[in-house]
Amino acid sequence: MASALLHSAGNQDRVTFVDKGVEKCALKSGDRNGDGVLSRAEADALEVLNLTPYRIDMFEVGSYADLEQFPHLKQLWLGESDVQELDLSANYQLEQVCVQSEALRVLTLAVGCSPKLITPNREGVLVVRRKYSRNDPNSIWYQ
Repeated sequence: MASALLHSAGNQDRVTFVDKGVEKCALKSGDRNGDGVLSRAEADALEVLNLTPYRIDMFEVGSYADLEQFPHLKQLWLGESDVQELDLSANYQLEQVCVQSEALRVLTLAVGCSPKLITPNREGVLVVRRKYSRNDPNSIWYQ
C-alpha cells in the first residue's frame, strides 16, 4: 500500500498525498495557516477528518493509504467507497469511526484501540482485526 510522502519545504516538512480526495479534506480540516500545504505539524495536530462528500463538494476517495499520516486522529468519517479492506492501525487514538460504505468487509485497528464504530453493515458482516501500531509509543508494551 502506498503512503503519503514527506518533503522538505524550507524549515518545514509537508505531507504529499497519494489520493486527491483525502488531500482536499485534510487541507480543509488541518491547514491552519491557509498556505495550501499540510505541514507535518498540522498533520500531527489533526484530530477530526471527514471524508464524506457533500452535494456542493463532490470528490472520490480511491485510496485510504494517506490516513496513516494522521496518528492523532480521534474521529474519522468515511464516505461511500469500493474499498473492502481498511487498515487504520496507524491511527491508534481513534475514538469514533463512521463508515457509510456497505462494501467494507475488514477493518484493522491498533491493539488497544477501541473506537465507537458506526456502520450500515449488519452485525457479523464487518470483521475487525487487531494489529500492533508502529505509531503508538505504548505498543511495545503489548508485544
